[in-house]
This record gives sequence, C-alpha cells and structure tokens, in this order.
Amino acid sequence: MVLVTEYLFILTDMPLLSICIATRNRPNDLIQCLESLLLLEDYPFEVIVVDDASDVVIQTEIQNLVSQSVIKRTKFIRQSTNKGLIATRNELALQARSQYIMSLDDDACLLDADSIHKAVQVLENDSCIGAVALAQTNKTGYLLPSFMQPAPVAYDCYSQSFRGYGHILRRDLFIKLGGYRGEFIYGHEEVEYCKRLLNIGFNVVYLTKAKVIHNHSPIGRSELVRLRNGCRNACFDALYNEPLLMCIFSIPYRIIGYIRWRKVPCDYYGFSDEGGVIWQLNELYNNFSQIWRKRKPLKWSTYVKWRQIGKHWPAYNINQLQSDSEKLNGEQ
Repeated sequence: MVLVTEYLFILTDMPLLSICIATRNRPNDLIQCLESLLLLEDYPFEVIVVDDASDVVIQTEIQNLVSQSVIKRTKFIRQSTNKGLIATRNELALQARSQYIMSLDDDACLLDADSIHKAVQVLENDSCIGAVALAQTNKTGYLLPSFMQPAPVAYDCYSQSFRGYGHILRRDLFIKLGGYRGEFIYGHEEVEYCKRLLNIGFNVVYLTKAKVIHNHSPIGRSELVRLRNGCRNACFDALYNEPLLMCIFSIPYRIIGYIRWRKVPCDYYGFSDEGGVIWQLNELYNNFSQIWRKRKPLKWSTYVKWRQIGKHWPAYNINQLQSDSEKLNGEQ
C-alpha cells in the first residue's frame, strides 16, 4: 500500500521522514549509521547531520566513505562551538522539512526498513500518538535487556517515554512545545518532553518489533555526567512542570535518592562522585530563578496518567490500526 504522503513526495519532492543525527568526534560510528540508511533507499526521506564542533570536520572526514545515494540526501551543518546534545537536537528539528522526525544517535544503525515503515504508519493512522519509541538491539539484532528499553514488556504498548538512541516524533508538536529544555544540556530531556506531550493529549507508543541497533560508543560518554545530570535534570523537570505541592516534596526526595543510590554506579564503573551533592545544590541554586520564571505546571491528571502508564504498560494494538486503515482505503 502506497501512502498518500508518498504520492505527495513524488509530486513535490518533500520528504515524508527527516532522519536527524547529532554527532561529535565519532566519524566511524556515523559512517555505519549513514550506510544503514540504504535500507530505506526507495523511501521518501532526507538526512540532516549536525556536527557539534568535532575536532575534525565530520563532512570532510566521511563524505567519500559513505554511499553517494545517501550523501545526496544528506545536509551537513557544522557548529563552530560545542553546544551539547540537547541544543543540537533542537537545531535538527528546526532544519527538518518533513512532518516526522526520526532521531538517531550517531552510534545507532537501522536493522531493517519494515521497522521504520511500521513506526511512521502509526503516526499516519493514529492522530493521538505524538511519538513512537523504538526498541534497541545489539549488533546481531538481539534485543537488549528490558531495563534498557522504553518499556519493560514484550508487547506493543503505551509508554511513558522514548529513548534518545532512536525514536520518531511529530515535528509540529515538537516545535509547538518548544523542543527540549536547553538547561538540561544532556540527560532526562526525552522524559520531560513526553510529560508535556501527555499534558496536551498525546501519547507515546513503544513498538517492540520496530528495532534499531545501538552500539553504545564509549567516545564522549561519561558515567559521572550521566549520574549527576540524571538527578539535576529530574529536579529541573520538577521545577518546570510539577504542581507546587508535588514539587516541594519531590525535589528533596530526588536528592536523597541520589545520595543513597549513587554508590551503585560509582562502584560498578569505578569512579568517584566526591562533591556531587554540593554540585547538585549549586546547580539548583544557580538555575532556580530562570527556570521558575518559565514554569508552567502540568495538570495533576497528567501525572495520574503518567503513573498509570508506568504501572500497567497498556497494550497498543497496531494490527487493529492496520485493519482499520485497509478498510478505509477499500471504501475509498
């Protein structure tokens, strides 16, 4: 079945899907990522790569090492200064021309074309879905453990959030909601965005059979940054979005949780978080005023729905959507 939007692409040269990739100092990973897009060669897509001030210009480094059929569809943008992942992803969304954005980490690869077709079809057929979360696999296509997935279940379901390595979202909603919070810099941005998405009536769906390979490159990753930003940004999330009574209790709760549980990643990865608590308090103090001025609390009902989703992971029937779509096309 050819979608109406695919006919529009033929007539207007407008892509149905913008594949957006932020990269920094990972040319070899990026080459693999771009080469995997050959799986979608007959699909109406564009590629946008933002080089976040890599030490060597990424476009120069890779353009002769990637299939020209992909390069011809790719727009390279280089930032002269390192702006960070969140600012880069926001820029990618602004540069995209299509109504759907597939965000891929530069160390992620497509596993097959059908996964992407299914995810886009959900957005095409169900106007209540704001984003589709994709499952992550290892290099052989084997699903990674459930705690590394958008939801800890083996069936298609409504999810609280997507993961940054691979997801597809509606560009118009992303722009309308202001994208990711710049103060976060890195970490927790997807979760916070999905709460705002839910607040205006849109859900996230996790498709267990729509998979991408995630190679987890060590370049540019810091488990200490991940640990600290995880707590800080959850507190920023509370300041931005939680009703006042909830916010008053949840921020101390998060700080106490950070103090209690930070030993686990420190021991596992072999690093020290000395001074981490003072760092958290300083970050809250230094950013409090600017965040509080922009604060727009979400509805209490949003948090009730959020918790219900995380408790029950309600099933999502993509087959029913396909059936309804086929009936509709038959009637037309």
